[in-house]
Parts: sequence; structure tokens; C-alpha cells
Amino acid sequence: MKTAVIIGSTGLIGNLLLEKLVQSSDFHQIIAIMRSKKSAQNPVFSNPKVRSLYFDFQNWTELSLQVEGFSRNTPVTFFCCLGTTMAKAGSQEAFRKVDHNYIVEFAKMAQKCKAEQLLVVSALGADRNSEIFYNRTKGETENDVQGQFSGKLHLLRPSLLLGDRSEVRIGEKIAVLLSPVFSVFMQGPLAKYKPIEAVHVAQAMLEIATKKVNASVIVTNEEMEAIAKGS
Repeated sequence: MKTAVIIGSTGLIGNLLLEKLVQSSDFHQIIAIMRSKKSAQNPVFSNPKVRSLYFDFQNWTELSLQVEGFSRNTPVTFFCCLGTTMAKAGSQEAFRKVDHNYIVEFAKMAQKCKAEQLLVVSALGADRNSEIFYNRTKGETENDVQGQFSGKLHLLRPSLLLGDRSEVRIGEKIAVLLSPVFSVFMQGPLAKYKPIEAVHVAQAMLEIATKKVNASVIVTNEEMEAIAKGS
């Protein structure tokens, strides 16, 4: 049986993925890393398969020792669903700390724990050479994660996420309301920009992690939709 280690489990994709991991017979133990008990509002966190580790995002060495102790002698898969927004972070520096530094540290931990696989939620448009800060940060994160982890790696690049968030993001809310209109025109080369249900991203991650489908290092928006709908 396998152990899953997930960070970002209280977010939109992470919460959905955690529910699917609990239901999966492939994983007997799920280690969910989060900041505090207050963030674990979903009843799924009380499932006997879930072990919650509360972490202040400071001492990664100590966290790594805990994860190694709980997952010893089992095949391990790491899932990263971390992500914030510029509005929530408050500055480019704070945004980069979450969407780059923490994710790279998680990749280092996956390597140290000898994880078989690492799946990371990135974003459509990730490009380390981009002039756009968000896209450039995502691209640099992908590049640095690949430099830290030598196991099987999958970087998922979803477009606009559809789903019920615990927090309100005004810009995304407007985009989601308009998405049915614009999706009609997103055909051919524009298909990759179509919004995607967060639950489809979570399902694709599970299908890839349990090796039910073959996927490349970069998993596109269209590929995630196809994998989720084919499951």
C-alpha cells in the first residue's frame, strides 16, 4: 500500500484531491500538511486514513523528518496544490515565497523522502522567460522543481479553475460567470484556454498518480480534461 503526502490540502484543488485520495484503495495513509486546525474545516480531515501535520512553513528539515518517520517502508507520492494570489499575498515578494520558495522546498523534501512521484499544480502560461510576473514565477518554479526532484514528475497546467472556493476572489468570480459565454468560442488553438473544473484537475492527478494513465512531465489543460472525463 502507498502513502500520499499532500500540501495545499485546504485549497480548492487540494481539498478535492484529499477527498479522492481518501476514497482510493491505492493509498492507505494520507499525510496532509497545513498551517493550523482552523483551516481543516472539511470533515474529510477526521477520516482515519488522514494524518494532519501542522506546519508554520519555517523548519522544513523538521517537517521532512516527521514525514519520513510516518511514511517509512512504504512507496510515497507527493502532491503539491499550493498557490496564492497577488491580492492575498500583498506583494510580489510574498507571492513568490508561496508560489516558488515553498513549492521548491516541498520538492526538496520529496527527494529526501525518496518519493516515487511528485505532482505539482502549476498554471497555464508558465514560462520562466515571460515578462509577466505571474507566468515568470510559475515557470521558474517548474524549472527549479525539476532541478530538485529526480523521481517521476508531473507539472499540471490548468487554466481558470471552476469550483466553490472558501475565499472570494472577485476577478475570478467575474471570469467564472462569463466563462460559459467565452467557452463557446474557445475552439481549435484556443481550446487550451477553456476554464476547467477543479474536480477534473484533482481527478487527473489521482489517475496519473495511480498509474491508470500515462502522462508527460507537462500536463496541459486539455490533457487533464481528457484524463478526468475518461476515468
